Amino acid sequence: MKGFSISKRGNVKENINRILLGQIDYSLKHCTGDQKDVHKSIHEIRKSIKRIRAVLRLIREEIGYSSYYRENVFYRNINRSTSDFRTYDVLVLTLEMLRSDLSKTIPGETFEPLIESVREQRGKMLSGMLSADGVLHDLSENFLQAKERISDLPIEHDNFEVFAGGLHRMYQQGRDYLSTARKNPEAHHLHDMRKRMKYLWHQIEILRPVYPGPLKAYADSLENITGNLGVYHDLDVLSEFLQKDDTGLKERIQETLLDACEHKKAALLLKIWSRAGAAFSEKPRALVYRMGEYWKIYYRITS
Repeated sequence: MKGFSISKRGNVKENINRILLGQIDYSLKHCTGDQKDVHKSIHEIRKSIKRIRAVLRLIREEIGYSSYYRENVFYRNINRSTSDFRTYDVLVLTLEMLRSDLSKTIPGETFEPLIESVREQRGKMLSGMLSADGVLHDLSENFLQAKERISDLPIEHDNFEVFAGGLHRMYQQGRDYLSTARKNPEAHHLHDMRKRMKYLWHQIEILRPVYPGPLKAYADSLENITGNLGVYHDLDVLSEFLQKDDTGLKERIQETLLDACEHKKAALLLKIWSRAGAAFSEKPRALVYRMGEYWKIYYRITS
């Protein structure tokens, strides 16, 4: 995302403030702008908040646990307030994907009543979010308050040490969750792995200018892994929904859809394991040391 990286212009604190302000302004635009496509706006706000939380994790050791905890909980609660709506959005998109994949097996019109039912439930939730005291209005107020707190983040140093501890922590967690998920690939383990890898992806995006080519390739690889994990999670959400008694589907159709979900999930795991193994092949200290050396060279050359 444009502007979501460090720059030679400004010190570390100025760069972090600029990055965070950019994400808040982006979210505010989606809170108060054209609301004809609100589900897209909510999705963009949620993505922006994940970038903000990645920044907070990156500078956690620098700003201290108290500041980190206050801000992280604030943004976590925002995403929780919109999670139900996003679930309905995921159901619609995943059903539409399966309708395309199974077009030769199940007539397209078979999906319509189910998709329309989900859209109707999403619409009811949406009407509440658009009311004067709805979620989007509250989000706008909260973001404006958060904007005022950014300059107070206690960033004292002006070197790579601001990022080293947070980068080490997130990379180590990614390796740990990958190891756990490989041994026991249950949905919650894969979901935990996905969250840590997404945070690391955004952190590499922030630091990418220190060695643009290789770090872009690494960020792209992490994006691919988290994207596949996201599709896997969406298929899990749909599977749970399909197993409810009130879907109105014939048993044969229901079984076909569930089988399709499991088949796609198995194929995704094959892609995930190979890429993730390569992405986390280094020891955490080695990765952080290498990034620190890139930092030194970057500033020596561009100073």
